[in-house]
Amino acid sequence: MRIVSSIKPAVAARLGLALLIVPIYFISASVLRQNTPGLSLLGSPLILLGALLVAFTLNALPILSVNLRSDAPPVLSVSLSLRFWNLAVIVTGLLLLGVLLGYAFAENFQARPGDFCADFGEQVSTVRTA
Repeated sequence: MRIVSSIKPAVAARLGLALLIVPIYFISASVLRQNTPGLSLLGSPLILLGALLVAFTLNALPILSVNLRSDAPPVLSVSLSLRFWNLAVIVTGLLLLGVLLGYAFAENFQARPGDFCADFGEQVSTVRTA
């Protein structure tokens, strides 16, 4: 059994670069704190992560070759073609995914004022009335 991609590596790299424009646009607009057109639509996690996943998959298929031979014992061989533009799209996509996950972590897990002591991270006991 052999898994082969019918996508040419140069075409996959171009499509991957085009798909990476969406997360790059979102991250740069967020960093610059600009309310640019289309940011609410392109800021959807489904669109951002979907674009990264499709770009990664399109560029991983042409450079990976998986071969399973059913000898006694079965042998699985995986080979990787070193194509610069495909690897560049994969690495850039993984870096953008790391930035997005770091952003999501920093936005959702901030320390709330009054809950923790700034010196040692000890929890401050407060009396709350209903």
